[in-house]
Amino acid sequence: MGVARQVSEEDMNVWHCRQRAIADFDRLMSDQRHGFASPAPAGTLRGIDVMPWRLVRQKMSRATIMHHGARKKLPDFVNPKTFYEKLVVSKFFAPIPMPSPADKLGLASFCQVDHPQFAGVFATKWSGQTPITAKLLQLLDLPPGRYFAKSNAGSGTNFAFKMPVSDDVLAKLEAVTARWLEIEHGVKAGEWWYGLIRPQIFIEADMSEVGASLTDWKFHIGAGRTLAVQVDEDRNTNHRQLMFDRDFNYIPESLFFKTGEPFERPPFYEAMRDIAEQIAKPFQFARVDLYHTQGRIYLGEITLAPMGGMRLPNSVRLDQMMGDAWDGAFFSRRSAAAPV
Repeated sequence: MGVARQVSEEDMNVWHCRQRAIADFDRLMSDQRHGFASPAPAGTLRGIDVMPWRLVRQKMSRATIMHHGARKKLPDFVNPKTFYEKLVVSKFFAPIPMPSPADKLGLASFCQVDHPQFAGVFATKWSGQTPITAKLLQLLDLPPGRYFAKSNAGSGTNFAFKMPVSDDVLAKLEAVTARWLEIEHGVKAGEWWYGLIRPQIFIEADMSEVGASLTDWKFHIGAGRTLAVQVDEDRNTNHRQLMFDRDFNYIPESLFFKTGEPFERPPFYEAMRDIAEQIAKPFQFARVDLYHTQGRIYLGEITLAPMGGMRLPNSVRLDQMMGDAWDGAFFSRRSAAAPV
């Protein structure tokens, strides 16, 4: 009988990755890492409280396979160090305040921020559990202008339209919003918090200043402190995604999309960072998306797992930098009953 060949980490296939992921998850359980055996704090839920543990193990196995495919090395979810490793662990083990902060129509409850420039969330013109139809728009009688239709329980669900609306745009708008109501968002990636939200459609007015588009300011915050700032420019034409550190020093690395030319720190930056960190205080991780328009700062959404926690940063260096900046106290926790 032949002797089984020892496979190097770089040469592992999907089967090897899955077996290692299963072993690592079993170790998390036996060592009671990341508070595995402790109850969630009052008013919070964790992935391990909502999902069957076999499903959590399956999702973490998939994350292991994706990590190996991108880096040719296995992740360490037992003692996570990089941003991606910590994000995957937090997705399933970190307590998240309820009701679900991923519900865009429930963001007002996370806007208890003391800052003179903070204006909360954009006003909702309408929300409901039906698609947007010609009859509905007739009843709403929205004034001429640009608007956005959005889903409260999903990412990438924005549809811009103008009033008065043309017949072809209206047909697309009705079809798109009907589809949004049918999607079970986050199932594949294990974003369990979306399953706790009642799907709705809502309409917001375009709040950008005349002749300009709103710039997305996304603050990646771990353990209450900004790990990196993501600024997305010209999404619909020449999309660039610039990264900065907490002090707004440019990081010439790619997160998920190509970077671009840096720009000067705007005068409202410190106010934005302060607001974002106040909003993120109850979370082990949150990406807080803010907008600055007409001299005020608005909350766009709270994202608990960018890219579903299933895509690694393009840059290995950025992955490590953000992981180093994320305080590791939570990730060294063991349940009270666990042996040291």
